Amino acid sequence: MRDLLTSLDSTRLGYYKSILDEAEIPCFIRNETTAQLANIFIMPLQPTLCLLNDADYDQASALLRSYHSPQPSSSEEWLCPACKESNPASFDLCWNCQATKPE
Repeated sequence: MRDLLTSLDSTRLGYYKSILDEAEIPCFIRNETTAQLANIFIMPLQPTLCLLNDADYDQASALLRSYHSPQPSSSEEWLCPACKESNPASFDLCWNCQATKPE
């Protein structure tokens, strides 16, 4: 057994566990409920995503790397050609009129 990631954010650990489960990498979350009881800053008591097989560590780390440290997205807004409303870069449709983002 090997610890992969420790965090007080049990939602994030659950998300990472689901990614590893889908990749068929055996894992579990140790101390999963302690974050719900209190904010415990003592490292051995914090929720930890653990791998059952030490040999899966490199594969699991590589798989989660893109989720753990996502690349920053473009923050440039775009102007809707139909209604001239400003939209965040991540929107593919105008929030105001649902026009498609120009290429």
